[in-house]
Amino acid sequence: MAELTKEELNQLFPAECHFKVICRDLTDVHKNLNKALAKVGLTDIAFQPGTRSSKGKYISFEVSIQVETHDQMLQIDQSSRSVDGVKMRL
Repeated sequence: MAELTKEELNQLFPAECHFKVICRDLTDVHKNLNKALAKVGLTDIAFQPGTRSSKGKYISFEVSIQVETHDQMLQIDQSSRSVDGVKMRL
């Protein structure tokens, strides 16, 4: 399957995107995830805590965002992945 061109990707937006991150349960990880959103200009949106792992080592956070462009989606992804403690971004 061929990769989409930038123009084809941008035709998919705006779109509602759901982001979920799995993090080590560190102090301030929730605050730092929200700061990552603010870095890309999303100050009125916040990650919501999800579930904790059975041993309490990991916690998930979720957010749904109206994303305007493919580039904005990549910025959100990159910013959230850069937070200390993030293990996986879905």
